[in-house]
Amino acid sequence: MHHYYHANQKEYCNDIRDLMRYVETELVRLFRMDFKTAVFDIQQVFLTEYLEQLPYIGGSENGNDTNNLVKCCEYAAVFVVGRRQGCSDYMLGKLLHFAEKRRHKHLSKSFSSFLSKMLQTRFVQDVLRIFARKSADFAKKYPYAWQFEYEAPDAENEIRINCTRCGAYQYLTEKGMQDIMPYLCNLDYVTAQAYHVPYYRDAVIAYGDACCANKIRRNAPVVTDNWPPHGLRKDGLK
Repeated sequence: MHHYYHANQKEYCNDIRDLMRYVETELVRLFRMDFKTAVFDIQQVFLTEYLEQLPYIGGSENGNDTNNLVKCCEYAAVFVVGRRQGCSDYMLGKLLHFAEKRRHKHLSKSFSSFLSKMLQTRFVQDVLRIFARKSADFAKKYPYAWQFEYEAPDAENEIRINCTRCGAYQYLTEKGMQDIMPYLCNLDYVTAQAYHVPYYRDAVIAYGDACCANKIRRNAPVVTDNWPPHGLRKDGLK
């Protein structure tokens, strides 16, 4: 295990426990074991089957990618343990969907309003340009880093930024877990709904597209019907 992950493994395990607390009743029923045992099993799979071999992609220097990759491995561990207990991917995806939805439930509306106004500023566009440039540098340095390309706003979209390389998709595919990607990708909509952001995406690498086309629309409603995953419903979103 890379020393960066080793130093943070307690924090990661605590995050798994804290997330599962939001769906404690459902977890106990699905896994047919008490909460403490279920969480311990998930943590052990995460540590031994994922974190132990997880590629280093910059640690705190590349915090966004590192956090995303670790988080996706935490989710994957839930699927691994759940499958061993006879649970379907659909039910495990739903478990994570509601866990994240409940985790974000208490976000303040005033903060969401502030964020919405911030997204309309030139400052955010400048930040996204810098973010995309830095991602290209990280992608050259680390094979499992994400890479993004900035696109200027247009008449329909306030923000456009495409992910052209997804570290989670690469790593989880190598681990034979590519089938869980629709459930993980769909969590972006859960977060966007919590922040009251009109986030739309019609292309995703995990579905065979060239990129994940992330957009925040102008004068569009927030997407609130987010289960089942959009890509599995073929409703025009992914």
